Amino acid sequence: MTQDETLQQALDLRRLRYRLKRLGMLELEAWLARLEPALGRGDEPVIQAALLLMDMETPQLLAMMHGESPLPEALRSWLEVKT
Repeated sequence: MTQDETLQQALDLRRLRYRLKRLGMLELEAWLARLEPALGRGDEPVIQAALLLMDMETPQLLAMMHGESPLPEALRSWLEVKT
C-alpha cells in the first residue's frame, strides 16, 4: 500500500467515524458505535460494509437494528442483537 493510499484510507475512516456519530438519532448512533473496535483495528470488510450503511436511509437502518432487515455479513458479529 502506498503512502497516498494509506492517507486516503485514514481520511475515509475519519469521515466514516464522523458520520456514524452524527446520524441525528441517538439510538442509531449508540448501536453503530459498537463498530468502533473493528474500525480502530482497520478491519477492511467492516469498514466497507459500514460505508454502505451510510448510504442507507434511516428507516432501513432502524429495520436492521431491530432485526427486521438483514445486516451485511461483515457486521453481524458487531451489530446483531443477541436474544
